[in-house]
Amino acid sequence: MIIILLTIILYTPLGIALHVSQPYRVEGKAEYVPLHCLFRSKLRPEEMQVSLYRGLHGQERICSAYVNMSEPYFTTDGTVHCRGNISSGRVDMVIYGLKGEDTDIYRCEVEILYPPPYLSKVGNGTVVYIQDTRNCSTAFTQGQSHRQISEWSSVSNDAGPLPLLYAILIITSCIFILQIMKMIWKRRDTGSMALMASQKDSYSKF
Repeated sequence: MIIILLTIILYTPLGIALHVSQPYRVEGKAEYVPLHCLFRSKLRPEEMQVSLYRGLHGQERICSAYVNMSEPYFTTDGTVHCRGNISSGRVDMVIYGLKGEDTDIYRCEVEILYPPPYLSKVGNGTVVYIQDTRNCSTAFTQGQSHRQISEWSSVSNDAGPLPLLYAILIITSCIFILQIMKMIWKRRDTGSMALMASQKDSYSKF
């Protein structure tokens, strides 16, 4: 009983010494988002566990990593995974694989595993907003297609009178050629009639 009381008296001040804070809001692009969590403790941690949870109250763990402070870098696996490092009371991480529909509140949990006592604290949460790049590309594609359609329509409208002009030129040329041929035929007919008349006069003299 005395041991338990001594443990509570000695460890209670240490337990409340761990504090975790997070920024209110961060924004990510291209399916990744940077996030940092600050922690304060009277202990100098040598071994830690860093976890990230989705939701304000849920236990949906996005990533979790054991970190030895001799090698403070960490990487997790999975479709959604985290990479980061710990230094001077700060956890800097980058979350990969998030999409637009994953916009939510994300909470950091920091656990000090060694030296004892074991300490754990969860941050107040950060609103993580992820821009969905696919929507941007779709909008860009739609805008580009609309521009192409308008350009095609303008080209077709500009080219509309050209066939009519060509047809008028062809018809005019044909009429002009026919007129010339008609005049040539008339001259030939007139010349042949004059020749026949002269022949008749010569015959009458005989």
